[in-house]
Amino acid sequence: MSTADCEAAGQQRTRWDPEAPASGGDILIALRFADRAARKAVGDELAGTGVHTGQEIVLAKLLHLGSLPVAKLAKVLDVEVPTATRTTQRMEAAGLVRRLKDDTDARKVSIELTEHGTEVARTVQQLHSQAGDRALQGVSPEDRRLLRNLLWSIYANIEELPG
Repeated sequence: MSTADCEAAGQQRTRWDPEAPASGGDILIALRFADRAARKAVGDELAGTGVHTGQEIVLAKLLHLGSLPVAKLAKVLDVEVPTATRTTQRMEAAGLVRRLKDDTDARKVSIELTEHGTEVARTVQQLHSQAGDRALQGVSPEDRRLLRNLLWSIYANIEELPG
């Protein structure tokens, strides 16, 4: 199929040789581009929901893990505590989360989803699924499973690196 045929069919021409060897650097670059495209796809889906990019991860983590102290939430999100604090303050102002003070230590604050936040988190899950389904059109269930497992393996390997 020619480039013109691909463009007319709404397909993008392959920009790499799929048969060429793939170095670790090639893989990490491809992951970075895929991550940027995924963030854009999710951002496009979030438009109009009142949820900003980045907040959807907070919603997902709280939906999955329940109430978390701010420091633990920051660790789970791999951000600094002040970043998690600012994000949750914005989300609290939007009615998505609430702060819970610790009965024994007033300095400790946990974050949990409000009822509205839980509804929005479930909607965001659906939007992630829609964006993912579009991104993986034409990819077989077996290849999806393989890709998921490979990505989690890469993640685990990187997380185990020193420093």
